This record gives sequence, structure tokens and C-alpha cells, in this order.
Amino acid sequence: MAASDVRPDEAPAAAGAAASVGGLLRQLRESRGLTQEAVSLETRIPVASIRKIEENRFGELPGEVFVRGFLRAYARAVGADPARVLAVYDDQRGPAEPQKTSRWPGLFRVQRPRRAGLVLAVLAFLVILGLLFAFVYRGPEEPAKPGSPGAGPGPDAGAVEDGDAR
Repeated sequence: MAASDVRPDEAPAAAGAAASVGGLLRQLRESRGLTQEAVSLETRIPVASIRKIEENRFGELPGEVFVRGFLRAYARAVGADPARVLAVYDDQRGPAEPQKTSRWPGLFRVQRPRRAGLVLAVLAFLVILGLLFAFVYRGPEEPAKPGSPGAGPGPDAGAVEDGDAR
């Protein structure tokens, strides 16, 4: 069996570093004559992260979701079955700890309004107040036309005021 035919589930436990997922991926990469930089270019995984994977320093990577994605991409790049690489990783890692949903608890939490009734009452009051203000302080609908009833003093008004009434 050639080194490129090594499969994660068939890796011998006595192989030392190759028994780990990082060692296995390094062995597959080297057997294909690939450098870490070449794998990085193909997978878009930073070279520093490739080194951490090969050294089994998964705790220094961004998070479990990224680790699993990196392992899948790396496995495809070196011709290994991603599902089997993840199985070796899961066996190596042991039981999974419960994942936190967010690094920033409460940042994206949807909070229900506690006083929705009060908010609605204040809004209704403001709408009514605005309508009342608009009704009381609005100007005349149309400007009065000269000569129409109620248009104000006409040309005879000055004569009546001066006592020149006819």
C-alpha cells in the first residue's frame, strides 16, 4: 500500500504522530508532495492554521465549526475522505463539550418589550395630542376673497367709521 493510499480509519496506532488527525493529514500531504503553502492556496486556510492542524493544536484555532470546516477542506486537498478524517478527529478529541451559542451572550438576544401596553398608550396619546394641535392651530382653509360676506371691512367701512354714512 502506497503512502497516498493511507486512509484515516486504517492508520496504525503505533505510527505515533500519524495516528493523530494532524499527523495523518501531514503524512498524506507529504506523500503527495504538497507544501503547507500549496494546501493553504487550495483550501484558503491560512498557513498558520495548517501548522496548528498538523500539530494537533486545535484549541488555538477560531472555534469548533472552523476546525471541522478546515479538516474537511484539508482532507479533500490531500485526497482523503473528509468524513473519515472527522471521525478520527472526533475519536481523538473525546466527548464534545456543549457548544455556546455565542461568544457574546445577550448581544443578539431578542428581548420582548416589557411594557408594550404603556408604549402603545403613550403613542396613542401623542397621536391624539398632535391631531388636537393641528385642529386648533390650523389656519383658514381658504383665504377670504374680497367682496364676499365675512371678508372683513369693505370700501364702505371707512366711511361708516368716520361718520359719513349715507
